[in-house]
Amino acid sequence: MKKLSILIAPMLLLISCEAPPDNGREFLSNLGEYCGYSYEGRTTVFSLGAGDEEHPLEDPRMLMVLDECSEEKISIPFHVDQDQSRTWILQMRDDQLHLSHDHRYPDGTEYDQNMYGGYSDARGSGLKHFFPADDLTIAERPQRDINVWSMEIDPENDLFYYRLYLEGQLRFEATFDLGDPKPLP
Repeated sequence: MKKLSILIAPMLLLISCEAPPDNGREFLSNLGEYCGYSYEGRTTVFSLGAGDEEHPLEDPRMLMVLDECSEEKISIPFHVDQDQSRTWILQMRDDQLHLSHDHRYPDGTEYDQNMYGGYSDARGSGLKHFFPADDLTIAERPQRDINVWSMEIDPENDLFYYRLYLEGQLRFEATFDLGDPKPLP
């Protein structure tokens, strides 16, 4: 019995020391460290199957702007070439991090089926979160039930990643250079 106790005790210690998933507050705080600047980016993975048509996300100049940051919410305008219609919104809702995609026409009116996104799942950490499509997103566009978005801060390499997975496969990734902050546009 003593031998069994010696084996079980270290395992219980490991289990109890496992860090709980981040509900999003640590992630917002870490991302907020980069607030007050814009960051250039580029498409690093593109497999959206646009066919013969040119897709606006395939090889554009990208810029993410971190100018509105608080403990509860970060709005990130995301420019694709001259198109400034997109904003990612990370916001605490019912003590859970939510990602919304806000798309607007040049006059400020919303696109149809705007504000799609999802709540962070149990894989969240202070540096990375996954956002499966939420019920509202699926109700408005049932084909999005296969969508999982991800955001990651890589402080070691000064990079930020925005990713889209479809049916578990990485289909789009934009990478932004956090090591070269630019003035706000």
